[in-house]
Amino acid sequence: MKIRVSMKKMILMVALMSAFTQLSAKNYIRLIRNATLKMEYAGKQILVDPLLGAKGSSGSALGVNPNPRVNLTMPVEEVLDGLDFTLLTHNHPDHYDETAVKRIRKDMPWFVQTEDVEQVKEKDGFSRAVGVADSIEYEGITIIRIRGNHGRGQLGAQMGPSSGYILKAKNQPTIYIMGDCIWDEKTQIAVSTYKPDYIVINTGGNIFLPQAKTDGDITMNEMEAMQMLKDCDPQIRFIAVHMDAIDHGQTTRAILRNQAEYEKVDKKRLMIPEDGQVLKL
Repeated sequence: MKIRVSMKKMILMVALMSAFTQLSAKNYIRLIRNATLKMEYAGKQILVDPLLGAKGSSGSALGVNPNPRVNLTMPVEEVLDGLDFTLLTHNHPDHYDETAVKRIRKDMPWFVQTEDVEQVKEKDGFSRAVGVADSIEYEGITIIRIRGNHGRGQLGAQMGPSSGYILKAKNQPTIYIMGDCIWDEKTQIAVSTYKPDYIVINTGGNIFLPQAKTDGDITMNEMEAMQMLKDCDPQIRFIAVHMDAIDHGQTTRAILRNQAEYEKVDKKRLMIPEDGQVLKL
């Protein structure tokens, strides 16, 4: 018996199979340490904000302990294996260190703030570094730069340009990597405009003295994170990072968990991964 399938049905079947393949892509975020992430998104492996040096290999922010304060939970080779591109929110040393400059291959594609192109491409020799002014397309992924504020007042201005990025791809969840940006009008507009499914928030409550007495934290702390959760659509899920690795961070995972438990935040809505932990999206 012959089975005849019309061309229209065949086209529909192919389209459905393609959509299923895209929807079943294994998206994940793995916290490496601090704000360093290794992601798989829309079939691409992405490294975010590479802080790859050994424990104590960088200077202290407060003059207390050399940074980073903890070891990597995996070899650098494992972090770098299979990468398709690197995404840099800003070039502060707790997001981009000398080990990253030395160990990441020089022909790696990088997407950075326009203000960081000179450092990453011209000085550090990453020949394929591209500055993202507003948005850029790369192999099916749309990368949208979100300009933000790395703190408030005079101290926030001194911290220089800082960005986050929206990642979008066909039939994939929308992810907002917020970077060291605080929850203010700029980031609120971004969430309202792009309606991300996931937001990666840097919740270390980082400070510099003595300016912290007048200008406050330069990244979100536990209270600002709670306010952000209250302000956002309850369907959005949050992944909190940038804790327990740098000496000027005042909000630890334990402090953030304690506050979240006190305010009865759903653990499925606010995820607080340990170093090395993989979160499937």
